Amino acid sequence: MKFRSFAGGATPVHEFETYAELRAAMAANPGIYAFVPLAEVDPSMSAIAVDGMDIVRGRGDPGAWPFAERVAVTAGTERGRTALEGIVAGLQVKLAPVTTVVATGDILQSRCTLARIEASGDWGYALRGATGEYLAAADLTLGSLDGSIQDINPVYRCVETTNLSSPPGVLEALRLAGFDGVTVATNHVFDCGIEYCGEKAFLRTLELLAEARIKHVGGGHNLDEALSPAVFEVNGVRFGVLGFDDVAAMELEATPTAPGTAPLDDDYAEERRANEPAFFRPASELSLDRFTARIRKLKSEVDVVIVQVQTGTEDTHDPSGRSIKALRAAADAGADLVVGNQAHWVQAAEMRGGTFIAYALGNFIFDQRHSAEHEQGYLLEASFRGATLANVRLLPYRIVDQARPVLVTGEERAKILQDVFEAAARLPSAP
Repeated sequence: MKFRSFAGGATPVHEFETYAELRAAMAANPGIYAFVPLAEVDPSMSAIAVDGMDIVRGRGDPGAWPFAERVAVTAGTERGRTALEGIVAGLQVKLAPVTTVVATGDILQSRCTLARIEASGDWGYALRGATGEYLAAADLTLGSLDGSIQDINPVYRCVETTNLSSPPGVLEALRLAGFDGVTVATNHVFDCGIEYCGEKAFLRTLELLAEARIKHVGGGHNLDEALSPAVFEVNGVRFGVLGFDDVAAMELEATPTAPGTAPLDDDYAEERRANEPAFFRPASELSLDRFTARIRKLKSEVDVVIVQVQTGTEDTHDPSGRSIKALRAAADAGADLVVGNQAHWVQAAEMRGGTFIAYALGNFIFDQRHSAEHEQGYLLEASFRGATLANVRLLPYRIVDQARPVLVTGEERAKILQDVFEAAARLPSAP
């Protein structure tokens, strides 16, 4: 079946044989507009709201949606009138509920950020306001907890240190914003403030998250627990989340009998021999059999799989070869949404089949001011209709006062999105 789309004006300028061809053209050529059936919309398209209604994201009354096929049914006999209600009900489209999932970048309420929070007198300072309210309104809110939370040792405030630990009070901001889960497969979750305390800070972090009713992935008391998913049931759909680390797993990975984080690589022996951080090593040294097996197993148990991965190099918009290999492998293994972090800058994003991959969302709550990019990031909003990923939105923000992510508009919003899209254009072709 041939159909046409429009690029503005009154003259049709594009003709396609299939919806797949249309989607490919829209992904490659911004500015194409098209009317398509709801079932043909996917995240490679940007859905437009009409009169405040966004049918793809589940906003507004579907019955009032202006672009719908409507059928008039009348009954001419008593028998017809009796059957009319059932006929009408059978003709009505029954839409699966939409579930909104939002993921954030790196969360570190430590150092100068902690000093700002304490000076405000409000433990919820970082997320009190519009950004926190937006997160709280999502059906499922996920974050990347990049440092420990503990009350074992005093922690550093606004001084030069890479020991990134926070007191338990900072959990108030996460509670305020309605966080449902965080990954602890990160590289500062063993930090313990002014004195070394081994694994105690990490284990205390897990305890405090549990007390706050925030589920964690990517770490545990042993390897099996670290590799286990968190499962959330929302609108009758089961969402499974996994977390993995490739940044500090050589030192912090869990073992069958010891606590730690979930390692991305099957075995870091090759990287250890090189005597440099794993994330600097070539992608050829990264083995992902366990990683992909865990994703496939989870996919057989739940409806939607989300994978969070700490991987790659810092201070660049371009994901590393290891990052690309791992996140694309997650998509190929059955993940529906793949979220990377570690760069402290925004990085490329791409569709791989029906999976959306975001290589890094940037800092979310952190004090870094080395460049404008360290204070920029975006919230990743994913809309699932039933168990199908239907739409994604990238919502840029800037961190103000070294603590508060504030959504931005205009030129700043455009610049952050441009950084993502230009990096996406530089990604190597998918094998």
